[in-house]
Amino acid sequence: MKTSEKSPGQTVFCGIFSRLLIIPALIGAIVVISCLAGCDSSQKDLDAVTLQLNWYHEAEFVGYYMADAKGFYEDEGISVNILEGGPEIAARLRILDGKADFAIATFGEQQKLLEAGEPTVAIMTVFQIPPLVMFSLADSGINEPKDMIGKRIGIKNSYWQDIAHETLLNAGIDPSQVIEVDVDPEAKHLLYEGEVDIWMGYAHDEPIEAQVAGYDIKNIYPADYGVGGYEGLLLANRDTIDRESEMVERFVHASRNGWQYAVEHPDEAAEVMMQWQPKDSMEYQKLAVRALIPLVDIPQAPIGWIDADRWEQLMGDTYSEETAGFTMQFMKANE
Repeated sequence: MKTSEKSPGQTVFCGIFSRLLIIPALIGAIVVISCLAGCDSSQKDLDAVTLQLNWYHEAEFVGYYMADAKGFYEDEGISVNILEGGPEIAARLRILDGKADFAIATFGEQQKLLEAGEPTVAIMTVFQIPPLVMFSLADSGINEPKDMIGKRIGIKNSYWQDIAHETLLNAGIDPSQVIEVDVDPEAKHLLYEGEVDIWMGYAHDEPIEAQVAGYDIKNIYPADYGVGGYEGLLLANRDTIDRESEMVERFVHASRNGWQYAVEHPDEAAEVMMQWQPKDSMEYQKLAVRALIPLVDIPQAPIGWIDADRWEQLMGDTYSEETAGFTMQFMKANE
């Protein structure tokens, strides 16, 4: 027998050996193909959702940023696109023309939409206490509204004038007892330089800028005098709720988890804010997030909750039981 020839036993052995090599390769290829197909399928299964903010990227939206960063939306099968707002963007209207699935709005905006008969529905709220503040330098001696008598209040526009008047009246003070000074919204240096005694703004914005600039301040919250109500409403179109209620519920669930996480991990939330608002410092972001926590998370209600009696009272004559303008159907399933 030539050395190159194989015996019957060798032939059988080689055949078996070659099959053993081929089978694992085939199995590996099948596993890879299945994995790729599965990954593609999971991506395709995510519902693409657009959230339209009503202002620039700021800490007042940090719960939504956190829900995205921590994967809470993805866990709920959602891919979210968070769009920045601004003075030229009417966020609330974008859920009416189909450009967004959800939008952030003020209570007053939702009230006007309901008066106009629009099918907008608030499905959660961020602020249980409105983030409105009147603040002064700590050494001014202004600690409550009565201390404003004879003092100069910077008035940026009619909206803030109404807030000032309502706060003073509710505190038993005639607005004529204070001095109103028309100011540019960006001219906070007037407070620092003593040209005005009281400035007005949002808890996560103007007073934080003052603190970062090195000033000790004293905040007075108009909410303590019955001014304002729910703010940072998350709105959806009634048609969206009717057609995609299951998706809406998942979005609400993820958003609430994002806000809960931000409240419990403020420093991490500040780090996430730096990705969305890099122009401000980490010190600013930490202070801003912490300023919002007691306005969002209160003992009397779960995060995001809208109380029916309070809503009706705030709506006043606008309220209609048939078109209340809010629903907690998605919150009840996720408490």
